[in-house]
Formats: sequence, C-alpha cells, structure tokens
Amino acid sequence: MADVELQVYLGLTPQQIRTHLLDMLARDPPAPGKRQVPFNAVETLLCYGLFSQVDPHRYGGANIGQVPAIVGTMAAFFRRTPGSITSKMLNLDGSRQHSARHEPLLFASLASQPERFVMLYQEIMTVARDLALDENILPDFLQLLNTRTTEDELLGQDDLPEGTGILLAGAEREIQAVEQTFGLGELLTERLVERKIRLAQHRFARGVLQNCGRACVFCGFAPHTLSERSGLLRASHIKPWAVSNQHERMDLQNGLAACPLHDAAFDQGYLTVDTTYVIRKAAILQASVDRDYRASVFFKDVLSTSLLLPPGAQWPAPQYLDYHWRHCYKG
Repeated sequence: MADVELQVYLGLTPQQIRTHLLDMLARDPPAPGKRQVPFNAVETLLCYGLFSQVDPHRYGGANIGQVPAIVGTMAAFFRRTPGSITSKMLNLDGSRQHSARHEPLLFASLASQPERFVMLYQEIMTVARDLALDENILPDFLQLLNTRTTEDELLGQDDLPEGTGILLAGAEREIQAVEQTFGLGELLTERLVERKIRLAQHRFARGVLQNCGRACVFCGFAPHTLSERSGLLRASHIKPWAVSNQHERMDLQNGLAACPLHDAAFDQGYLTVDTTYVIRKAAILQASVDRDYRASVFFKDVLSTSLLLPPGAQWPAPQYLDYHWRHCYKG
C-alpha cells in the first residue's frame, strides 16, 4: 500500500504535472471558513521543497502574517492561505500526530533519495515555464531549474558531525515518537529526523550568510555574483554544533560567515575573536606569518584587525566568543 501511495508523488509524469498546475490556476480563492480542496501531488512536493527556505514551526496563529515572502507567493498560486501551507509542512515532517501516514512517509522517502526530489522539482518548473508561469507566479525558489545538478545541496553541512549516529545523538525521543505514531520503520524514521536536523542547519547557514552580508567577516571577500552553493563562503558555528544545545544551534549570534581559508583557521583555533570583536592570531600562526610571506598574504595583508559586519547585523554574542576563546583557540 505504501508503494502505491508514494507512486502518486514519485511517479509523476509531465502530463500529470501539467494537469495539476492547470487545476490550481482554475481554482477560486479560498472562501472564509470553507474547507479547502486537498493538496495535489505537485503542491505537496513544492511544500517539501519549502523546508529549505522556511521553518514551519516558527509560524502559526498570531504571527502567520510574518512568514517569509515565498510562502505568500506560493499561497497565492495555490489559492490557499499561508497557514494551510505551513500546516501541510508540519504534516509532512511528522510533527503532527494526526497526519496521514503517507505524508511523513513521503518526507522520509525523499530524504532517502534527494536526487529524486531534484528531478521532480526540475520537471515541475520546466512544465510551469512551458505554461508561461513565470518567476512572479511560480518562482524557482530552489534555483535548480537552470542547473545540471542532480543533488539536493544543503548549506552548512560541513559544520555537522560526519557520522549519522553522532548527528542523531540527543534525538532519540523524537525518533521514538515518530516511529510509534507512524510506523515508518527504523531506517526511514532516522532519515526523517536526520533530514530535519540537516534542514535546520541549512536554514541557520542561510541566515548567517545573510546576516554577514554574504561576505567573509575576517577579510571581506564577497562572492556576490556566485551562487550560495559555490562553496567559496561558509557559515559555521562559533561554539561548535556538537556541544551546543538546540537554541544555540539556531542562534544567528552563534554564527560567522568566512571564506574557506579563514573558516578553517577559525574552526581549528588558529584565529579567534575576542568579546570586543578584535581578531586574534594564535602564536603558532603568527610565527608562520613572520617566517613565510605567503602566509602573511592571507593572515596579515588581507586579514582585518576586527570583525567585518554590515550595518544592522546581529553581532556574535559574548558567551559564544568566550567559549571559542577558552575551548577552541590555540592561543
């Protein structure tokens, strides 16, 4: 039965996608208090894609009007309310016990086959453009339409533990609750929870990059004309993810954006930032700078003396800088 339920989504043909899109265009806007039509497969897949842009747990009730603009755009195209979209997302990630089992099953299955989702998303966008649905109506919000990638790339994953066991440590209660409620099986349940963790890290990384003006806070390098996925700018935690609690892992004031070289130096403790936001070099790095002009290019000539952040940015919180100074810095 599960395979049949999933085939509705995973086996979508271009003609079925076209039919779903045309059905959505023909809908009337939702009437107040009237029950909305069920989500079709295209809408559901697009809601899955929205997880990389939006945390549905942050919005509902009084603050639903504060959802990111992409939710409002999708709601207008779906002829639905923004709250119905975030509710659907909560059903998909298994956060609601009354969700139909096939919804978290789909989430877990797509998490296990990220390349499958990319193919479906690209097909949806291709058919949409053939129907003259442009960026104003149905945006390519994942920026995957005109790329050859077949991977579902999430930002900030190099800041997470490599082993799945370590990654899921502390999530045992959620894993047990999802399995008891939906009976997806151990492997798919772990994939679902792992995906939620990775998505949270991705959203954290996007937020940090934006907060830092998409520039290295140590040298100012700013690859603005390149994609976020270029890898030339990284967003990492100041207090490492592995020793942070749930709040600290999502706190923008526990994150810095840096080019790969300065990110590695900070991560390994050759650089730190004190609570006055002055950048400090470990003695071992300073010795290298003094002896090698090539090291001095990157750690003297282009390295700022203090943190570089744009106007209006949230500055790192002192407790995170203090932790890095005490536990990570080689000085």
